Order: sequence, then C-alpha cells, then structure tokens
Amino acid sequence: MKKLKVSENSYRDLAKKHEAAKILKQDLEIRIQEEVAKNRERDFVLIQQSRLAAMGELIASMGYQWSQPLNSLSLLIQDVREALEFGEIDDQYMERFTKESMFQIKEMSQTINDFRRFYKPNKEKTPFSVGDSIEDALSIFSTSLKKHAIQVEFEYRGQYTAIGFPNEYSQVVLNLLTNTRDAFVQNDTKNRRIFITIGETDREITVEFIDNAGGIELELLEKIFDPYFTTRQHGTGLGLYLAKKILENMDGSVQAENTGDGARFCLKVPKAAAAANPELISVSS
Repeated sequence: MKKLKVSENSYRDLAKKHEAAKILKQDLEIRIQEEVAKNRERDFVLIQQSRLAAMGELIASMGYQWSQPLNSLSLLIQDVREALEFGEIDDQYMERFTKESMFQIKEMSQTINDFRRFYKPNKEKTPFSVGDSIEDALSIFSTSLKKHAIQVEFEYRGQYTAIGFPNEYSQVVLNLLTNTRDAFVQNDTKNRRIFITIGETDREITVEFIDNAGGIELELLEKIFDPYFTTRQHGTGLGLYLAKKILENMDGSVQAENTGDGARFCLKVPKAAAAANPELISVSS
C-alpha cells in the first residue's frame, strides 16, 4: 500500500510539472508572437521613414528634370508676344508653336508617370527584368548623377528575369546610388565612376555595383545595414537597411565589401526560371 501511495504522489508531481511546462510553453509562444509583431511594426515604421526620405530625393530630382522643359515653355510663350508684335503669327507658326509646346508638356508628363510608377509598391511577386528596373532608377537619378559629375557604366545583354517586386528593386538601386553619391561628395573623389554588371546562375540574378568612392572603413562594414547607422552628417541611416529588407522580402540578399579604391555591393534575387521550376534548383544544387 505504501508503494502505491508513492507512485500516486510521483504521478501527481509529474502531472504538475507537465502542466507547468505547458503553461510556460504557451507563455513563451505568446511572448514570441508579441515580439514578432513589435519587430514588424518597427520595420514598417523604419521603411515608411526611409520612403519619406527617398521621396524627398525623388521630388528634388523631379524639380531638376522639369527645369529644362519649363524654361523652354517660358521662351515659347515669350516668343508668341514678339511674333504678334511683328505680325509673324500664321498657320505655320502656330503649328510649330503647338508641336514644340506639346513636346515639352509630354516630357513633363512622362516624368510624373515615371515617378508614380516607381513609387507605387507592388503587392504580389511577379517576373521582371532586372535591367529595366536598374534603368528606371538611373533615369530618375540621372540629373543628380550629372550634377555631381558621376559617370555610370552599365551595359547588359539579354533579358535577365527575376521574380519579386520590380518597383521595390528600383528603390534598392536608387538607395545604393544615393549612398554612393554621398560618399563621392564626402570624400571629394575625382573622376567619379560607378560600374554596374549583371550576371546569373541557375538560381539567381546577380548585380554588382562597384565604385571608386574610397571604400568603407573595415570596422563599419558589419554595421552599414543596421537601422539608423550612418556616417553622414544629415544621413537617416535607413537607405541600406531598407535595401536589405526589400531584398530579403524577395528571398534575396545584399553584401558589401571593399575593392582597391572603393566598394562593391552585390545584389542577389531569385531567378524567375528557377522559381517556376523547383526541379532546376535541386538538380543544379
């Protein structure tokens, strides 16, 4: 009878421990879910802040791109007054005036469409041309590149098709270009150059951005993708962090390393063909 009592007590102790472990497990799961939710909220806030900073860059670029057609329209309008005074307005004059005016207006309208498309987030992953996304970012950033005497060498052959978010990928490129431009200015670099190359494997589309902006201090290399980390006086510290988050959301990645006189950023995103044919990945692996 005594042995039976001991056995019952042991069973009760085990049951209590099991129940306590179950409650602890549930508590840990709740805490983990709460932390995940907090991290998602924090990432959302950081991404929104970075988007606002990028929007400022885009608006400034739009202002630069609009200055030329606005100036041309101003000259055309002034010319109408003079043509009226000298009696030069006829059907031929009006045809030329209308044609040139509409050309400038279309240029301005195209700029708006480019910016609207660039900043509209993609809701679903889709096959897209990596080269075209890079070209979109370069087009938007072209005025800033010219202003700071930065030469970009980018030539790609073939259609490198990835799976992901094309507009967000363009934003990654814009963030890298902005970061490199600021490095050129901060280091007062001469003969500023950026080389962009595209390659592929069976699984990924790889893009390298190589510059001669002086490189990154070794002790800072591991921190450049951290939120709010920046070495610039007026930097937000969110551009490279956002680039990393966007690529990770596409199952891709970004890495940085120093070269002889600058830095190399390597972007990797899944190849559309590999995503459509999982067997390709397993065979090539």
